[in-house]
Amino acid sequence: MSRLDVRLAQPDDRLKLVEVQRRASLASSEEEVLRQLRERPEIIDLDPEMIAANEVFVAEIGDRIVGFATIVTHEGDDAELEGLFVEPSEWRKGIATALVHRIEREAAAWGANRLHVLANQNVLGFYEATGFAKIGEQKTELGPIGFLMVKPVNPQ
Repeated sequence: MSRLDVRLAQPDDRLKLVEVQRRASLASSEEEVLRQLRERPEIIDLDPEMIAANEVFVAEIGDRIVGFATIVTHEGDDAELEGLFVEPSEWRKGIATALVHRIEREAAAWGANRLHVLANQNVLGFYEATGFAKIGEQKTELGPIGFLMVKPVNPQ
């Protein structure tokens, strides 16, 4: 794999990021979620305000976008890894891990003590491997139960 770079998203990245999100979501979702995504494609979107607020980080190999992650504030002094998407053809190559580490550094810069994520069953092992621990469950917007997970912010 060529060199992986992670940078802040720019406004003109938005449509490419939505397409990465669409491909990743369609490749990894449960059947009921897939049905909803196909029936309501507008569900997959990325708020331009998040890009403007420097809450979106893009992973690139060369000039090709291969993934992205979003961070938002969470209650108290915490932050949330709100979204993490990688091109399906690039899964299991360390891109998601690099994005989690970059989000963790950003959370530390914000003064966050902990980083939260709501994970689906398919990525539970990944988040556990990157240091997150389950603290509860929550129904997701599209129906399935997600796992509330948290890790202390430890910038690499």
